Amino acid sequence: MVTVKVLTNNKSIQSIQVRGHAEYADPGQDLVCAGASSIGIGALNGLDELFNEDVHLEIKDNSILIQVLNPKDELQTVLKFLMEQYKTMAEVYPNNIQIVWKEV
Repeated sequence: MVTVKVLTNNKSIQSIQVRGHAEYADPGQDLVCAGASSIGIGALNGLDELFNEDVHLEIKDNSILIQVLNPKDELQTVLKFLMEQYKTMAEVYPNNIQIVWKEV
């Protein structure tokens, strides 16, 4: 299962971590995993280009991490947009993607 863990503080997103495999289909055929990965990598590319000084970005085998260093309003809007994409996937594929929200 793909797990999207979101840490917030006063409704402001502090970090997003995406880990795991969807296990919807065989490796190389898993469209759910490919969709989740595409959303995450596209977000990393955009955040690196638009908010390079405001975020720490990591991509490792089976894991994407976005840490907010400077919670600008524009950045929060982009992160909320990103989470809407993951929420849509989790609604359609609840057995393959879960979102965990935690207030810190």
